[in-house]
Amino acid sequence: MRQVSLGRLARLFAWVGLSSVGGGRSAFLFDAFVTRRAWLSADEFLPGLTLSQILPGPTISNLAIFVGTKLGGGRGAIVGWLAVLLPGALAILFLAALYFERGVGPSAASVLRGMGAAVAGFLFVTTAQMARVALRSRGAPWIAALTFAAVALLRLNTFLVLLLVGALSLWINRPQRSVGAPPPPSDPGAPA
Repeated sequence: MRQVSLGRLARLFAWVGLSSVGGGRSAFLFDAFVTRRAWLSADEFLPGLTLSQILPGPTISNLAIFVGTKLGGGRGAIVGWLAVLLPGALAILFLAALYFERGVGPSAASVLRGMGAAVAGFLFVTTAQMARVALRSRGAPWIAALTFAAVALLRLNTFLVLLLVGALSLWINRPQRSVGAPPPPSDPGAPA
């Protein structure tokens, strides 16, 4: 496991927390930790992203804890979590105060729409980078297509779809026994 100093982790997480936007903040973490610095490989990052998305709570908090733990242990987890959340929390408090005092004019709304398009483009690029790794496992392209069709086209319940395709993916990717391998002993204490 690669170790990164807590100061470097704090600075990078704080920058991501201040500069990243919206529900795609995990893409910013991927870009910062995998693409730009190679502190983690995509194969190390993606299981954390998966866990972060299926566990309760905000994905960015869960992912910051995962990445912080991988790179700095328990203290890295705390530093990552605080550093990714505090800058954004302070920024939104400041912007909320401005909004309630002055409101948002037409020029600000135009800027926000333009920024939204830029963020969508960035998310597309990062999703494509992550998909190259995520879609390598057995049956992964079919699982992704089935999930997309069920949620986007058929509008089925997302939680139910994730349970079903998750179970299907686990079954497809279950460990295979080697041909001719002896079965595991039924009693661990029994002599071989």
